[in-house]
Amino acid sequence: MKRANGLFPLEATVEGENGLLESLCPEGDLVYLLSGRCGIYHCLLDIVRYDKKRVAYLPLYTCETVVAPFVKAGFALKFYPLDRNMRPVFSEDALDSVSLVSVCGYYGFSAFDRDFVRKCKARSLTVMEDMTHSVLSADGLDENCDYAAGSLRKWMGVACGGFALKRRGRFARAPMPPHREHLKLRYDAIERDDMELFWKGEMMLRRIFDDFGSDDESVYLMKHADFRTIRRKRRENYRTLLENVRESENLKVVFPVLDAGTVPSHFTVFAGEREKVRDALQALGVKTSVYWPQGPLIELDGQEDTRYIYDHVLSLPCDQRFSAEDMKFIAAALNSYR
Repeated sequence: MKRANGLFPLEATVEGENGLLESLCPEGDLVYLLSGRCGIYHCLLDIVRYDKKRVAYLPLYTCETVVAPFVKAGFALKFYPLDRNMRPVFSEDALDSVSLVSVCGYYGFSAFDRDFVRKCKARSLTVMEDMTHSVLSADGLDENCDYAAGSLRKWMGVACGGFALKRRGRFARAPMPPHREHLKLRYDAIERDDMELFWKGEMMLRRIFDDFGSDDESVYLMKHADFRTIRRKRRENYRTLLENVRESENLKVVFPVLDAGTVPSHFTVFAGEREKVRDALQALGVKTSVYWPQGPLIELDGQEDTRYIYDHVLSLPCDQRFSAEDMKFIAAALNSYR
């Protein structure tokens, strides 16, 4: 089993540009940012020029770094829960009191109700999509979105992977220059494969984030990454895990069907005794991740399905660094825990 610390090395490139992000906004604007949260904030700075109500409808299962840009931009927050299949449970009644609706996929899979998004658009609400988990999937951007933002750092080796899209028209302002001290921490962490240094940079960014732009090397890597190969390898690895992981009372695959257009970011399960499973896998050299701990603005009283996700979700790697044999090793490790 290949050991991977969680940090991608800087991505290998191909000669031609891949056109990935440009293809999503042919009539709009694309900018590259230091991080996904910087991308969200850049979109919100554009939106608040005309949105005086400033009430956002966000998923209850989310990362605190996704919520933070809305708070910084002056939005009040309402949240919609999810069921145990990670499908949003929207309320049309909530639309009377909000001005912006944010949607997202999870781990490559977009399960939200597209008809609901159309209704939001018909009511002249601003629709924004966080594409961090869905950017390589065929349905990764809903056609009714006005804005989109995300990061490619879960998909490839890049120091500053943020991006922001405006589907029609241009952004009113350019991003700020990249934050040089934070930028150096990111490159040093990648060069040394140092998670401690990585988290030092992440904690700094939580304090100082703004609409910081990306750097030239990161933009080049994003434009010239071989996404065709990345897509193929991730899908092959996910399929190998599906074929070899045995579900049990204590282990359920969150997304047991891989359709033709989905590119997974991780292989994600619900583990009944999550920390014991993590410890057992760690002892075998298998790194796992928990996205995400419950953030300070997330209130789960009466939301048992969303609470279940936070308490049991566990993600394993299936990215392009790994082989089919690595996936079989991970599957065997999971199967050994009952």
